[in-house]
Amino acid sequence: MAKHDVKDFENRFITGDCGEVLKDIPAQSVDLILTSPPYADRRDYGSKGAALIAPDEYIEWFAPKAKEFYRVLKDDGSFVLNISDKVVENFQHLYVFKLVIYLCEEVGFHYVRDYIWHNTATPPNVFSRGGLGRTKKSHEYCFWFAKGETWTFNMDAIRRPYSKDMKKFLDGKGKGDRAQNQRPSTHNFNCEKVWADNGGADPGTVIEVGNTNSNDAFAKLCRERGIGHPARFPEKLAEFFILSGTNEGALVIDPFSGSGTTAVVAAKTGRRFIGIDSNADYNELASERIAMETEGGDGYAGQA
Repeated sequence: MAKHDVKDFENRFITGDCGEVLKDIPAQSVDLILTSPPYADRRDYGSKGAALIAPDEYIEWFAPKAKEFYRVLKDDGSFVLNISDKVVENFQHLYVFKLVIYLCEEVGFHYVRDYIWHNTATPPNVFSRGGLGRTKKSHEYCFWFAKGETWTFNMDAIRRPYSKDMKKFLDGKGKGDRAQNQRPSTHNFNCEKVWADNGGADPGTVIEVGNTNSNDAFAKLCRERGIGHPARFPEKLAEFFILSGTNEGALVIDPFSGSGTTAVVAAKTGRRFIGIDSNADYNELASERIAMETEGGDGYAGQA
């Protein structure tokens, strides 16, 4: 097999099955894999011959791709998986959680943290009527995995502004000691000390981003070409993981790149990217999108 340089793939969108495309990418050359694959029993994403993936068959479908993810990642690289489960025969299927276990116990990833993406703009749906015994689901999972014992993590890049109460403690204006400030949850807070100002607060594990951008450049391109893209995650979600999980100049891959959101955010934040998708139409639109939305985007290699 001919050897490839990772630079042959950088800053372009490649059409094909990611499990096959990744075989040509050198081992330990990628800093971050950030992706949202097709969910079980959800949409064929416009690829000819594509079939819906049954929940019970999901791990078998994902396994060979996951092994390539692991191979191409650097030892200090990370893999972030955005995914959601579904109700099957009145109960939520466990394929998502079984996949997490498989990725750790069989592929070799380390489970770093589970994040919740709370889509604040989730519309009412069939569950909202209350007759099916549950509320609507307004969140998805984002699982962070590491390949090795250490990984890149930049807290300062994702800090949130301090609350008004926290600003009092930063100024040493809190009242009482730790014993006087115990919460019902048993957490306590020493208000007598002057807390260090880190420039912002730890954002925690719930990411609140409304997925409402229905009139952006990609949406307009889709309407112009009569092409529908059924699912896109917002740029702010991708930004959270790209900024925290990589440094400038890093290489970010999205093996199910779709509308190109991961690539666009990577380019906007000074990272390199590779987008892979089995749908050539999506890759064409993603190439046009990145040219429109990023400074110097015309210089990207386009699609292959």
